[in-house]
Amino acid sequence: AWEKAVGVLPGIKSLTFEGLSSGPTGAAIEIWLQGHQMGEIRAAADDLMGRLEKFKGVYQIHSDLAQGKNEIRLALKPEARTLGLTVEDLARQVHAGYYGKEAVRLQRGRNDIRVRVRYQADERRRLSDLDKIRIRTPRGHEVPLLSVADVSFSQGFTAITRTDGMRRVAVLAEVDSQQANTNEIVGELTGSHLPELMHAYPTVHVAFQGENKNVRESMGSLKIGFPMAVLGIFIVVATMFRSYLQPFIILVTLPFGIIGAFYGHLILNCDLSMLSMFGMVALVGVVVNDAIVLIERINENLAEGMPFFPAVINGGARRFRAIFLTTISTIGGLAPLIMETSLHAQFLIPMAISLAAGVAFATVLTLVLIPSLLTIMNDVRRTVYRLKHGVWIQREQIEPARLRRLGRLDAQDSPKTVSQGPFIHISKEYN
Repeated sequence: AWEKAVGVLPGIKSLTFEGLSSGPTGAAIEIWLQGHQMGEIRAAADDLMGRLEKFKGVYQIHSDLAQGKNEIRLALKPEARTLGLTVEDLARQVHAGYYGKEAVRLQRGRNDIRVRVRYQADERRRLSDLDKIRIRTPRGHEVPLLSVADVSFSQGFTAITRTDGMRRVAVLAEVDSQQANTNEIVGELTGSHLPELMHAYPTVHVAFQGENKNVRESMGSLKIGFPMAVLGIFIVVATMFRSYLQPFIILVTLPFGIIGAFYGHLILNCDLSMLSMFGMVALVGVVVNDAIVLIERINENLAEGMPFFPAVINGGARRFRAIFLTTISTIGGLAPLIMETSLHAQFLIPMAISLAAGVAFATVLTLVLIPSLLTIMNDVRRTVYRLKHGVWIQREQIEPARLRRLGRLDAQDSPKTVSQGPFIHISKEYN
């Protein structure tokens, strides 16, 4: 809005509008155009900037190709080559005629005086004076400049950047997050605009940089860090429960927490960002807590001799208050940040939404899903025992927590040889 309101200011070469930025560094959109022909690169950059102007919410569109001063370009004529002249010879002699060349050094006491020779001031004031410049050939002959070269005038560049041996121009733009989404714009550019651009300028190579590149690098790190975090959780929980199967039940809650984070962004109309992904990684360590507390209580009930279904029901009832209060306190602590309208807090809101929505969604499913999965696992264990021994065993007597209490289970999650005699039945009334 400011850019449109200010408009073009006379005499201003560069005008930049910047706001508070967050997340990955660099411009929201940065596209590199590389090639060997500067003319095509410049035309492709102008074409790309015109395409970016059509997107709503994209502003501050510019390239890093800064225009320099006017230049004199010399192109050799065929006659020059027959005389043994090169472009370097012409450039060196023209430069020496206008800016001077050191002819001799004189020592005057302690001072070193350098004597430079060049054309007189009245012979280098006008462009028409180029007609009078004389060029010395390798054989010592002098010929007029215009007889051995074609002279043209054009605007040069302040700097020419090269990457991988090719000339490179970067087109940059910012995106107003209130009006547009960077990922959607990049996706549309990749899907249609850039293929058309590369077809129109076949010698130009296109590559995304800036924020998009940083996001790709961060996602690459998350692809390594996330599985390592899950593996660490599995090892800790397996060691604590002395079981290889119950940690898998706990890890089942992780996808539901992530699904909840996505729904939270959708409900609150917040775009997914890199900080949203970081919030989901942090969510992994929070979501499993409720499942650990619930399963631990159920295992304690089974170890105390409680039948299976009462143990599961009692575990859910006993831990419901703790799970519910921790969830409410987490959401309540993050709510002020989510509802904050300050510009300084905007970049933290996606992370807070991932945590709050993921915890809320996963908690509800934990109270329903964990008991169901424990029951299914118990059915599988009883079926395996039935296939091995030909008899059905009571539900609680196949559970690792009960068998450990009875001393029939080692450190691993498989029962030792169980006698075919009658099993111990423990009956007790529980509130």
